[in-house]
Amino acid sequence: MTRAGVGWLVGLGIALALPFVVSTFFIVLLIEIAVVALFATAFNLLMGFGGMVSFGHAAYFALGAYAAALLAQKAGWPMLAALAAAPVVAALGAFLFGFFIVRLTHTYFAMLSLAFGQIVYTIIFKWTALTGGDNGLLNVWPPAFLRSQTAYYYFTLVVIVACLLALYAIVTSPFGYALKAIRENPRRARFIGVNVRRHQLYAFVLSGFFSGIAGGLFAFHNGSVFPDFAFFSKSFEPLVIVLLGGLQSFYGPLAGAFGYKILEWLISKWAPIYWPLFLGAVVIAVILVLPQGFVGLLERRTWRSRPSIAK
Repeated sequence: MTRAGVGWLVGLGIALALPFVVSTFFIVLLIEIAVVALFATAFNLLMGFGGMVSFGHAAYFALGAYAAALLAQKAGWPMLAALAAAPVVAALGAFLFGFFIVRLTHTYFAMLSLAFGQIVYTIIFKWTALTGGDNGLLNVWPPAFLRSQTAYYYFTLVVIVACLLALYAIVTSPFGYALKAIRENPRRARFIGVNVRRHQLYAFVLSGFFSGIAGGLFAFHNGSVFPDFAFFSKSFEPLVIVLLGGLQSFYGPLAGAFGYKILEWLISKWAPIYWPLFLGAVVIAVILVLPQGFVGLLERRTWRSRPSIAK
């Protein structure tokens, strides 16, 4: 078995055992870590592997959350059906916006993604009859068999592991290698026959799809959805997590999500008003001292610790 396979099995074993040794509070925290990890990994498909920086990616998280909540609460759909439809709605939104966004590059790409994200936020905030406006949608709970935190944790774990495996297959496929080629040199990739815009659009839609799953899972976990899910500050969450964990590593967002949520919990517990200040300082420190993130540091130390082979 490969080292990656062993890592997956060890991580899954630890995740399965954790509810037996931690309190209900930490189970709730673990659910949030898992959801944020999926959101950040989906975002990393764009930024880390495709070289595209989106400042409005919370729109697809919110589309998934609101789609799941509306279908379950107002249309009477079962939770599983609503959750299955949520990423489809998010992917459709990503296709609609991405069709225009991928025609731009660099700063214009980022700013147009932010503009579309704010359009989604404004629609959610103003369409009170459908979305509840600033009051959001309340009482969006899972069915009785998933009502306990432990049951919902295992359900979330199954869904997210399946999504992570799918994302891993994507980034290690020929499509994933084409994305990396586009990230490194779009002109050269185009010269060797890669359809740059099409690959970027596909990546945008796939990233929106998996972000929608994260939003749907969080909606049922939180029991409510609010317009803040689509606000631009929410879009910076996966960006910060990817920077903390490692920009061009598949496992970076997983490590970054764990570190981000633990830091948020610790700082919010003792000095909540200083959380934004502390987070800003951490991001600056990572950019200046640890540009490859936690995973990059670990990989570099592992590489240095290997015995050299004399020629």
